[in-house]
Amino acid sequence: MASFSVHGESITDGDSSGGIAVTLYDCGSPDTERTLGASEVLYITDVQIFTESAQGGTDVWLVADGKAAGKYVAHGHLDQYGGLVINFRKPFVCAPGVGLKFYGADADLNVCLVEGFIEEA
Repeated sequence: MASFSVHGESITDGDSSGGIAVTLYDCGSPDTERTLGASEVLYITDVQIFTESAQGGTDVWLVADGKAAGKYVAHGHLDQYGGLVINFRKPFVCAPGVGLKFYGADADLNVCLVEGFIEEA
């Protein structure tokens, strides 16, 4: 079974409270976006979330397939200019063909980075 290493990014200088898609890239090729096929599974090994919220703290979410109906990959409350770093012992497994959305602060800089790999289901 072929495995493809990927990293994902969602970097927003402004409102991300409505959800921003995490763009996947082939590792070693930051200019090559990677779209998940319907039968491909994204495995997440690491998550880093940073926010520059000046409101004194904010909730952040990384969700597979949308906040309302999706699975939470990571969720936390970050203090002003805070960060959240997660290294999964076992990779978080998304459903086949399902991408990620990041929900962050309603203002200022929001950064969500993921590392992982893709395999056929």
